Amino acid sequence: MELLHLKYFQCVAKHLNYTKAAEELKISQPALSMMVKKLEQELKIDLFYKKGRNIFLTDNGEILLKSADHIMNELNKAEELIYKNEETKQNTITFASSHSRLISALFDKYIEGNPQYMFNCEIEKTGKITQKLLNYDIQFALSSMKISHPDINSRLIINEDIVITYPKYYDDKNPDFIYNNDIYKTFIFPSHNYDYNNFIKNNLKYMNIKIHNINYVDDAFIDSIAKQRQYFSFIPVSMCKELGIPYIKDSNLIIRTFIYLSSAKNNILSEANLNMYQFIEKYLMNRQAFYVV
Repeated sequence: MELLHLKYFQCVAKHLNYTKAAEELKISQPALSMMVKKLEQELKIDLFYKKGRNIFLTDNGEILLKSADHIMNELNKAEELIYKNEETKQNTITFASSHSRLISALFDKYIEGNPQYMFNCEIEKTGKITQKLLNYDIQFALSSMKISHPDINSRLIINEDIVITYPKYYDDKNPDFIYNNDIYKTFIFPSHNYDYNNFIKNNLKYMNIKIHNINYVDDAFIDSIAKQRQYFSFIPVSMCKELGIPYIKDSNLIIRTFIYLSSAKNNILSEANLNMYQFIEKYLMNRQAFYVV
């Protein structure tokens, strides 16, 4: 049984008149009669009977009409849900960032000016971001490391300097104290950023700066703890500027890094995702000075 045949039967049953039904369906009356006849032959029953010039539903026709009405109502509901689902998907921005600090400030600015959009946003490791981009689970990503994959465009947007902060006890000391391995140094690291932490640890080792202890802190608390200035840390200079934290300005102790926007090469961003992608790009480029010493 084809849905089209069911739709034609339903229309004839509503009007109990082939001519009116054919006009509504915009097909010829003979074609409509043939469709109904074909449905009757398939079901091996009569759906209508004639009395004079009028037609009426048989008992079986009444049964089929109730089912047809239910089926069509369910289909209409499904179509409406599908439409809303597609509309929701088109208005949902799906992206990821390798660290919350990269997205938090600009995200507040963006959602303030774009209340029409919904968001699926995640903080993920670079490897996980790569996989999600390739699977189209996310539309684009913001990261502090380039994503090197032949099917992903990873565009450098701005430079970012990472600097060493220190406990307030050393405010009046010569910056060379950082090299003194006799000074017990506890560093704070974000607890959910494996790539960033390894990158910082390798740089500290290269700089011959000894770490005696590491305290891992969730991103939600790291700003508050950094402001207390009880620990050493290697954090972006933008964070120091925002929180008013002094840092070592020796160029040999500054890590020059970059911020990238990435998307799958074969994926055309939806209007909503492209809008935010371009907003992030412009926002960062206009504030480049804030991200470097």
